[in-house]
Amino acid sequence: MPPVVGRERELAALRGVVDEARSGSASALLVTGEAGIGKTALLGSLRHIADDAAVLACHGVPGEAALAHAGLLELLAPVGHLLGEVPETQAAALGAALGWRSARDGVDRFLVGAGVLSLLSAAASERPLVVVVDDLHWLDRESADAVLFAARRSSGERVAFVMAARDGTLAPEWRTGIRVLRVGGLGEGAAAALLSDDVSPVVAERLRALTGGNPLGLLEVAGRLTAAQRTGAASLPDPLPAGDLLHTVYDPVVTGLAPEVDDALLLVALDPVVGVRIAPRAGLDEAAARRLLVSGEQGDRFRHPLVRSAVLRRAPASRVRAAHQRLADQLPADSVARVLHLAAAATGPDDDLAEALVAAAEGARTRAGYAAASAHLRRAALLTTDDDLGAERLAEAAGDSFVAGDLDGTRDLVEEVVRRPCPPAVRGRALLVLGLLEQYAGSVVRAADVLAEACALLEGSALTDALTERAVVAFRLGDVATIAECALRLEGDLDADDPGSRLRARAVTGLVRFLAGDYDAAGVVLDDVTALALDEVLRDDPRALLLMAIAAALSGSVEEALRRGASRIDDLRRRGAIGVLVPLLALSAGARSMVGDHERAFADAGEAVELADCLGFVADTAIALEQLAWQHAARGSHDEATAALLRAREMLERAGTVDQAAHHALNSAYCALCRDDLPEVAALLEDRLEVDGGLGMMGEPLGVAPLLVEAWVGLGRRQEAVSLTQRFAAAYETGAPAEVAALLMRCRGLVADDVDEAAACLRTVVEGEHRHADPFERARARLLLGSRLRREGRRRAARDQLEPARAAFERMGLLRWRDVAAAELRATGASARARTAGTGEALTSQETRVALLVAEGRTNKDVAAVLFLSPKTVERHLGNIFRKRGFRSRVELARAYAVSGQ
Repeated sequence: MPPVVGRERELAALRGVVDEARSGSASALLVTGEAGIGKTALLGSLRHIADDAAVLACHGVPGEAALAHAGLLELLAPVGHLLGEVPETQAAALGAALGWRSARDGVDRFLVGAGVLSLLSAAASERPLVVVVDDLHWLDRESADAVLFAARRSSGERVAFVMAARDGTLAPEWRTGIRVLRVGGLGEGAAAALLSDDVSPVVAERLRALTGGNPLGLLEVAGRLTAAQRTGAASLPDPLPAGDLLHTVYDPVVTGLAPEVDDALLLVALDPVVGVRIAPRAGLDEAAARRLLVSGEQGDRFRHPLVRSAVLRRAPASRVRAAHQRLADQLPADSVARVLHLAAAATGPDDDLAEALVAAAEGARTRAGYAAASAHLRRAALLTTDDDLGAERLAEAAGDSFVAGDLDGTRDLVEEVVRRPCPPAVRGRALLVLGLLEQYAGSVVRAADVLAEACALLEGSALTDALTERAVVAFRLGDVATIAECALRLEGDLDADDPGSRLRARAVTGLVRFLAGDYDAAGVVLDDVTALALDEVLRDDPRALLLMAIAAALSGSVEEALRRGASRIDDLRRRGAIGVLVPLLALSAGARSMVGDHERAFADAGEAVELADCLGFVADTAIALEQLAWQHAARGSHDEATAALLRAREMLERAGTVDQAAHHALNSAYCALCRDDLPEVAALLEDRLEVDGGLGMMGEPLGVAPLLVEAWVGLGRRQEAVSLTQRFAAAYETGAPAEVAALLMRCRGLVADDVDEAAACLRTVVEGEHRHADPFERARARLLLGSRLRREGRRRAARDQLEPARAAFERMGLLRWRDVAAAELRATGASARARTAGTGEALTSQETRVALLVAEGRTNKDVAAVLFLSPKTVERHLGNIFRKRGFRSRVELARAYAVSGQ
């Protein structure tokens, strides 16, 4: 291993990461650079830097990349005895994934990641812990996901994560939330310190320039020079390998070896465990003597991955297949590894072997090894003689790849299916997978086209799923005609005996009627959706709960949906259905806002954003970010709100729905209102009037009116505000949802010239005459009414409105609005009640989630299990909650949140 020279900056960064762990502030660092640049040497220095810490290490091995959780097992084996300190749901998932416990059900990768975090937290309880992962790009996907999940969510722990990967080998989402330290070539003077004394400084500097300062390149090239070349007496070979040419350095290293050495190296390259056992002893000894293999705690390994690469690159295909066969012959008949070696040894189609790979994929899936399952199925497809069956297996592999989160791999597999002739149903299933991928993690516009094609090819339950997804995509795009078309097809092909089909048909029909303005009829249909979704027969259908959430948001019947759906959401958490939680939590945040439960709305929005980032979602990430921005703005955290809105805008641009996203303009306008930036409110919503006539969040006519009327009144543009209020009323002459009727009365109160007329209008909202009136809107109506009365000199009447408004905002945790009401109250000559405890700082979204769960009586360990955190992170959040809110006990916390939730 090259010595660490000329790396003062990099070593300082490593010391900083370890020091942060010592201080109880977990951090993560990803070291990147080209092959041979010294990443492994830097990671090796950590044992000296962190001499007071425990070190857990693993490294990626290409031959194990298809073996789910192989790297994780290597990393965690030394601390497996601490599994009992991990929350039970996480321990069950992690234990099943690593073979420490039996797997009765499928294992969710997020539960595994949370289990890793909790186990590492337990291991760091006595002294700091450094987690070292070399060659992250070769680690099996399941292990990499789990380690990265833990690294991103570790907070307040004495754990440092240091990982290394080659340049260009990691997808961008793997880097999200991780600091990156890129290692470049050595600087001037460092090459001479690295190389032996018989290389002159002049030659060393020349070599540094020609190799780009790559330490491994320097060592390997210098070792192959003649004595004259090393001293500068003879010219250097031209060209010398550098950069991408570095791989060729190793070809001569493994050229001209004795046959038994070649055999030994190839066997170890293909399987480091079995290969060492069956390789010729003489070959292993000679490889060690030549420093091609080195011995360590885990057996003989190549001294550098590029040596292994050279061995595999130079070996003829016939020799590789023969070596795989030899390895397979040494393994038990029921071994998955044996099946994989046999598959690699195959020279042509083999249906029996393909069936064995399919069985291996099913086994991998039960342990949440979806990436491995996808790889097995793809190989099975290549070995299948029946072309149609092979295409079907590729389509299934695409589904597993999507579940695993391999977005590029999913697209590649779908393209492979659609390129070949295959039955329409198989092509349709592949396109349905691609449509889901595009809807959630790509372009919503593209999803519409893909799902339309899938609908033309499918039938039965698969068609029902495709039509429903197409309708949801059309709703995102404001395409009412397509939603209506999907509704007609769903009703026409309805399987009345299938609750899932009935649910989907009713959901889309209700959506059509709502968008047509037939609110009473829509309400009846959408209430049916809630009843069907909560039927026990659909408990295993997570999409049912999502459709129920959409239906409740449209109909305004959110209280019932929240109350009855809460246990189902908890069930989804326990079962690890994380993907469906993202849109569910985003919708839940909006629903909770509608019933005044802003603490839980803030918590749900924040969790949705975090999970969406992990999954790489796009469109639903934007919605969750907007909800988060709304909550930040209502708490006076304007910088955080602005940052969330900017990220949401980026997501919408990626999804291709910026023009259709009325929700973004409305949430942005609301945040501007919270900053008292009325010109910005007006500009944003006037633009929406030009784009689509000012549709609201759910496509309702003139949904921009309430905020725009308020902005125009505040800017002195009263006549325009009056005109818009009249248009708003005319849009709902035949009837309006209760919440719209309340907002219309607010607009009338704002534009009324006569104070008594204004008061009458606003009191209808305050007194809840509209049964679905949002508690926040009632409090806002009180604030507007109190302000108007104060300006008219009616101070006593103003106080009667302002004090309840202030108290309501405080109960909801909306500190910005509380402060506005308190300022208005003081302007009447009254004293607003002051806080008596705590710092007055707003809780973060994650702190809010912890507070809510602790208020339910859950232990730190229970909270950690629910939120995919470690117990120590929960403990740190709880300390912040007590400090910010002035609580002295869990009892006080529970009492406070019981009150706030009323």
